[in-house]
Amino acid sequence: MAETIKLKNGKKKAIEKALETLRKGKVIIFPTETSYGIGADALNEKAVEKVHKAKKQPNSKPISVIIADLKQAGKIVKLNNETRVLAKKFFPGPLTIIAPEKKVPKNLAKNGIAFRVPANKFARELCRAFGKPITATSANLHGEPAIFDSKELIEKFSDGVDLIIDAGMLPQKKASTIYCTINHKILREGKITKKEIEKALEKK
Repeated sequence: MAETIKLKNGKKKAIEKALETLRKGKVIIFPTETSYGIGADALNEKAVEKVHKAKKQPNSKPISVIIADLKQAGKIVKLNNETRVLAKKFFPGPLTIIAPEKKVPKNLAKNGIAFRVPANKFARELCRAFGKPITATSANLHGEPAIFDSKELIEKFSDGVDLIIDAGMLPQKKASTIYCTINHKILREGKITKKEIEKALEKK
């Protein structure tokens, strides 16, 4: 049964408990700027396996991650000029970048890793304190919509994860835009438009 901590009772306590859980290779659910996300140490293969299991999804499905800054990104991806330009312009914010991976767990991603610096302060501070990338795939069962209501979250995941950071009902926002630096294409247009991406890259 997952432990639940209400974020309104104190961010410091919630971060400390989340860090303790992540460092043990366990799984948390936490608020992001879009929906709730499922978090684990992205460089720990066994922890990533638990994320797949919690979502009831195939191990082959890639998992996106959050980072605190580009220095952390450099641990998992090969940074190029295109990545740096987009990161400088849109991070933190609703842009997910896919870049070629370095040595990472095979069950995290192949053929590129999707990462972003979250606009949500709790998620960003947690990632900075942890010092490594954290998985941030949406907290939903495979094939189902993302979850914004903590009550629904607790019902569905209390037996599948170790800690739930309860931030109540999250505002339903558009998903992040996904841009792939491998094939230089927008794979999903969200809040940041194709025009904004193209304009930023024209100046690089």
